[in-house]
Amino acid sequence: MYMSNTLLDNTDWKKRTALDILQDVKAFELFSSIGKVVVIGSLRLDVMYRNDIDLFVLSDDIHNTKAKEVTKRLLDSNKFQTVAVADYQTYPENDFPKGYYWELIVVKNNEKWKFDIWYLRPDEEYTKLVLSCIESFEKILKEHPEKREIILKIKEAYFDGIKYKDKVKSIDIYKAVLENSIDSVDSFTKFIK
Repeated sequence: MYMSNTLLDNTDWKKRTALDILQDVKAFELFSSIGKVVVIGSLRLDVMYRNDIDLFVLSDDIHNTKAKEVTKRLLDSNKFQTVAVADYQTYPENDFPKGYYWELIVVKNNEKWKFDIWYLRPDEEYTKLVLSCIESFEKILKEHPEKREIILKIKEAYFDGIKYKDKVKSIDIYKAVLENSIDSVDSFTKFIK
């Protein structure tokens, strides 16, 4: 299968831009002060469609004080349009891992880019699940790089301007294509229903 130049070029451009942003805002430097920074999501899998950068910050010792210090440094850096933090460690919720979450918005080349950053323990169930999936997906994509095209076509078909329509998440697309051999937008639509 041949990937359209538009999708391929878009993915390559987004990846380069995301890496530039990570460097510009000193994300690794800033977050490594509280834990090990791990790139996850579409940037790591090289299937970027949206302006979205996903990171884990992993530490055996998660503290509210450290989260507050990093939040203050994020605000003081003046590199972000938006700095939002949620404390799911002190105030746990059923559908979220026990830790801290930052949503950061950066403007680059007149476009908004969103960071989703989770500060979690490595033994947190969500952490283990995501890292296991990412490693499995990377292996499959290395063996079958043509599956990138299918993932990107599905992302394109389901993109609603901000997220994906019909409550579809990127993980749904990855699992369908990489674990269930879905090979087209039509078969994904049937599969997801």
